[in-house]
Amino acid sequence: MKESASYPKSAPAMPQNPLLADVSDPTLAQVLRRPTCELAQATRPAFLRNEQSPVQWSPRDWEQLDANRKDIFDMSAVEAQFDDGCFLRDGGAVLREVMTPKAVEAWTEALKYGQQLNDRLLTSDWGKIDWECLGRTPPTKSLTADEIDNALGGSQKVPQSDDEAGVKTLRQHSVFAEYFPAGHVPFLMNVLTHPQMLQLQRMCLGSDEIYFDHNQLLTRLPGYPGGAWHSHRIGGGADNCGVASLSEYQAQPNFNLTLCYPQGFEAGDDGGLKIIRGSHLFRDPAGCRAATDEEMQEGWLASRVHPTTSEPLQIEYLSLPPGSIVCCLSHAAHAVAPKALGREPRWCSLYCYKKASDVSSHIQPPHSVPPVWAMKAQRGELPAVLTELFRPSYDKELTGGRTDDAQP
Repeated sequence: MKESASYPKSAPAMPQNPLLADVSDPTLAQVLRRPTCELAQATRPAFLRNEQSPVQWSPRDWEQLDANRKDIFDMSAVEAQFDDGCFLRDGGAVLREVMTPKAVEAWTEALKYGQQLNDRLLTSDWGKIDWECLGRTPPTKSLTADEIDNALGGSQKVPQSDDEAGVKTLRQHSVFAEYFPAGHVPFLMNVLTHPQMLQLQRMCLGSDEIYFDHNQLLTRLPGYPGGAWHSHRIGGGADNCGVASLSEYQAQPNFNLTLCYPQGFEAGDDGGLKIIRGSHLFRDPAGCRAATDEEMQEGWLASRVHPTTSEPLQIEYLSLPPGSIVCCLSHAAHAVAPKALGREPRWCSLYCYKKASDVSSHIQPPHSVPPVWAMKAQRGELPAVLTELFRPSYDKELTGGRTDDAQP
């Protein structure tokens, strides 16, 4: 059957950071030339029924966000619990009950709403999506009923291996609210740009100049089987390259994963976080992997000691009260406990920020800034603080010519 002339011919996938890459395909290039209002509308189909989506905000909306800000953290509690030397030595910091009571309530409701938006997309007719505006032909395959049912209510459960059903396209453009939920939910955008959150990032990264990398919903439902042990690469030649001293580590283009738990969790079978302090200094995302605690203890962890303290490395099983945050550097080993049936969902949002290399002054390209947001930043359509946070998504000089976050 001849393809309809109203849609573009099949195009390659959009590059991860399209404003940093040379996009030669005319279909994808056309996406990057569109008015941002058109692309924003395509990323928010009418059936999502989300009139408050920040991607469609006017200048007045941004002014109101700034004018109406309230504290999200008790900064005295943050400062009492945070020690920059310990953070660099351990690769993480656990900050208990640092959210304000009002922030706990608003944060929880924001995460629930973001999950509702995600579920609304899963159960809607994807034929109503403007695929042409998103840079691809309408997919000829669909998610199965079982795949949709399995993904409802949780995060990272939609099949992600390819773009046959359009999932990769919807992820990259943040049509799925679980990917860059700050672009869907006003409170989560407030958190991303909040002066107190940015102050926390400067404390963790040891730099006044910080940038955005990615933001996700991490909802875990009862029955969640748990997440395997892993760590994350940072690129810039700082992965899988041997043990680092503290000063050498600080000089890298580090990433700080900030996991926010407005309702907390218990140790054991509540979907809680597990960490290994000091593991980041080994800079071993390729090898620091295991399916279970036992495999980690008998494999990568066996006989390892902290490079600075010489104490044996060990698994720490966290238990957090509501309003708590965990910050950890990307190379730090972490895993997630199972979520038992009968438990309440575990609500979490991830915000990841980063710094430039002290040696090259270059910053790694972001893991996930949706194209419409990078375009808005490049065209001066966003507040100054957000434009600066997103600058690695469009400023080739700042990235040293890198287009991918894993490049050395």
